[in-house]
Amino acid sequence: MFFGTLAHLQALAGGAAPFDIRPLGYSYEEARSFLEAIGEQGRAYYLHPQLILDTIYPPFYAVSRGLALWWLTMPGRLYDGAVPQRWRWTVVAMPVVMAICDGVENVCIAKMLWTWPDLSPGLVQVSSLATRVKFLAGVFTEILLAALAVPVLLRWRRSPRWNPPPLPPRLRALRAAPRTSAGPAPAASTEATSMKSDES
Repeated sequence: MFFGTLAHLQALAGGAAPFDIRPLGYSYEEARSFLEAIGEQGRAYYLHPQLILDTIYPPFYAVSRGLALWWLTMPGRLYDGAVPQRWRWTVVAMPVVMAICDGVENVCIAKMLWTWPDLSPGLVQVSSLATRVKFLAGVFTEILLAALAVPVLLRWRRSPRWNPPPLPPRLRALRAAPRTSAGPAPAASTEATSMKSDES
């Protein structure tokens, strides 16, 4: 979306960012100015395909990030003990909040487009708030993923499966002993054969 539909809308608006990628939100004047700039064609494009694609993205994000965070906080991942369940649910709630806010933002934007040129200031305020909270929840989710993944990876790197125990001394000695070549054996066999022929 960022390099496809959203980039196309930004080009139609003369460089102004669409509502979806404004982490600081937008005022009523900014919303009206953007919707006027993209024109009738741009408003139709915003409804379809942009909002259609953005309807699929939030649940996918919530499920993928939620499962990853739940896996990272399973017992034995971070430390030998278990992470308290309330903390695990709190962590998993972050991507869910992001997805809910993204959905609220999409509904508000769709209503702005449907009712254009009538634009409700209250609707713009709700949409702008949802956009800001969406970005905050998304940033916290990615920070949590990185903060949890690093110690889990280090712990796994130090696990016995990655670093097997040292070999017993006898096996180490066998490995360190020089290997004898099999070259002299045929020579000895040849001498024995010649001696037998001489005796006969």
